[in-house]
Amino acid sequence: MRLASRTSTIAGLAVGVAAISTSPILIRVAAMPAMALAFWRCLAGAAVLAPFARRGPVGGLAPGDPARLGAAGALLAAHFALWNASLSLTSVGAATTLISCTPLFVGIGARFLGEAPDRRTWAGIVLATVGAVVIGVSDAVAGPVEGSRATCCPAGASALLGDAFAFVGSAAMAGYLLLGRVVRRRLPVSAYAASVYGIAAAVLLPACLVTGASLAGYPTGSWLALAGVVVGPQLLGHTVFNSLLTTVSATVVSVVLLLEPIGATALAWLVFDELPAAGFWFGAPLVLAGSWLAIIGDARAGSAAPRWNRGRA
Repeated sequence: MRLASRTSTIAGLAVGVAAISTSPILIRVAAMPAMALAFWRCLAGAAVLAPFARRGPVGGLAPGDPARLGAAGALLAAHFALWNASLSLTSVGAATTLISCTPLFVGIGARFLGEAPDRRTWAGIVLATVGAVVIGVSDAVAGPVEGSRATCCPAGASALLGDAFAFVGSAAMAGYLLLGRVVRRRLPVSAYAASVYGIAAAVLLPACLVTGASLAGYPTGSWLALAGVVVGPQLLGHTVFNSLLTTVSATVVSVVLLLEPIGATALAWLVFDELPAAGFWFGAPLVLAGSWLAIIGDARAGSAAPRWNRGRA
């Protein structure tokens, strides 16, 4: 990878992590039902990107790509819905760390793409995931610090359900990343992102109707927070990560996403006075160290990458 390309990739990863770290804060502020917020987020993202969507070469898509796009959109819809719901049931720290367990599932699924992680990358995945679990478990057990302004739900069955939603949401994100890794070989990022966001919105609309999630009638502050979610986590976060899937593997993207709990927990501390539990200070360095190991491992394995992944900038 050329120096300029490597610098732009690192910058893209940094922008993406910073953007998605604001997601739980904005979702809390929006205070919309999980399904409704997920629907509007995906619909707005598709609408913004649609005018810029660029078609790939005629006949460039493989026969199975439309089905992969559909599956990726459905998994993205599930991820957003579960993620939003988890934030109303458990703390920001627990939700963001458990939703970040994606590498557990990506590491397994990547084998089917000929991208089985090497030992160094596996070590990074394990180390970072252990750190994420330490943060999440400690935060879920401790609950919000007494006297803080945090409004998180109490510990117990509700918090455990929120943790479960976040964990299943991480599996949905893994499938979304792996499918995107395949389709993005033949489809520009603008067309890919607009397509999956639109499909996700189409999946979420009937889900909103079935669950009774209102799509209107919210205060101005909620709509402004939603706009922030679209501009920040949606466009500068997920769309940037989609654009990087041609230069770095889904494994690296998913492990770098583990940096989100650190930024999100810090923001929750500043905005909601939701102080992290003691385990955060032990788990955060593990997440950082694991992410670094995974990136180094992927870079060293570049020469052994599948033929379709070589030489792509």
